[in-house]
Amino acid sequence: MNANIEIKEIPTLELAFITQIGHEGLGNAYAKLIQWAAPKGLLKEDSKMATIYHDSFKITDPDKVRMSACLILNEKTEVSGEIGLTTIEKGKFIVGHFEIGIHEFEKSWTGLFIWMNENGYKKAERNPFEIYHNNFNEHPEKIAIVDFYIPIE
Repeated sequence: MNANIEIKEIPTLELAFITQIGHEGLGNAYAKLIQWAAPKGLLKEDSKMATIYHDSFKITDPDKVRMSACLILNEKTEVSGEIGLTTIEKGKFIVGHFEIGIHEFEKSWTGLFIWMNENGYKKAERNPFEIYHNNFNEHPEKIAIVDFYIPIE
């Protein structure tokens, strides 16, 4: 696994989100989120998108996995309709920084959880998530620059 892995304390993150059931529709959820955020001026050059995983692909059928497509907010925002607000509480996380193709996400997540177990960490009862540093669709090699976060005790 070619990753930079570290243990980090992260601050509280406020997010606007749309929850999606099943991995196939996540792109549409992001499209709706962007369509909502753009006219509000919430998409800035340094804006980051995230995906929160509410279920594990190891336990739940991929068509039933609950995920939230998120925009990390830098300011208080009113939401309505299918857009909600949520918080990722501050805490300690294993953070894996990856530059990977979309087909390498599952293998990278598995490797990060193996690293967690081999290094004596225990997952906290909170949801893992990803923060994206680019739009992989705009990368010439379709590479995602992404951080994976596993909450730990």
